[in-house]
Amino acid sequence: MIGTGAFLQFFSIYDLYAQWESSGVFDFLLPALLIFSVIFGILTSTNVLGGNRGVNFAVAASAALMAMRLRIVSDFFSLLLPGLGIGVAVLVVLLVMAGLFMSNANWRAWMPTFFWGGLIIGLIIVISTLNSLAWFGSPWWQTNWTSIIWMIALVAVLAPLFTGPKDQATFQEEASRTASMPMFKPVR
Repeated sequence: MIGTGAFLQFFSIYDLYAQWESSGVFDFLLPALLIFSVIFGILTSTNVLGGNRGVNFAVAASAALMAMRLRIVSDFFSLLLPGLGIGVAVLVVLLVMAGLFMSNANWRAWMPTFFWGGLIIGLIIVISTLNSLAWFGSPWWQTNWTSIIWMIALVAVLAPLFTGPKDQATFQEEASRTASMPMFKPVR
């Protein structure tokens, strides 16, 4: 009888992953399960096809299996999800670093920054994935997509500076409120 120690000598997570990869778990099963889960969740929560979960299951399963028929779907997921993991790691590091400057009083003011930062990181990952698959089909997109992203980010940052208040009353209210405030706040 072989003890637990002998079993652990021969067991390796790397070998298990290699077996799963050779049997198609990462290329077929997990992307199909992800597609099925998203479609089933949408159909169940919206009740588009009625409250019958069996019909929702059948539609979601058939859509997932039909989507996985083409190799490009598994290629897309194999490029997208590692990038998503890297993007989430970058966002977590930024959250940890911002924790140095946030307090209980101003953490709500920081949340839009993290929302837009996460959205920009997500867009970069999706565009990079589509670019790797030659989705846009033109070499112009492949060489200039970073410039386009920077231009969109610049417009998004500068747009609030060029938009004024909606009406004169709002403008006067903001002007009177800021006029009574001191220009610089004391440090202590």
